Amino acid sequence: MNVSADSLESGNERAALPEGASIFSRKVARSGHISYEGRPYFISKALAGRYIRLIVLADRLIVDTSIPLHKEYPLV
Repeated sequence: MNVSADSLESGNERAALPEGASIFSRKVARSGHISYEGRPYFISKALAGRYIRLIVLADRLIVDTSIPLHKEYPLV
């Protein structure tokens, strides 16, 4: 999935990305890898099965993740 930086919105505010940046979404494989333009990149096994956002800017591939964490412990 490719989304132009101009059309990316975060809630009611526009996300600030540099001009010329492209955004992609990839699902992390069980091995912790993603593929971009035919090349594998290791991200993390902890993110296996989750979708991550890739920001491509000039000659850089930036990985952007959000990991929700919810834990509960008994206090007794």
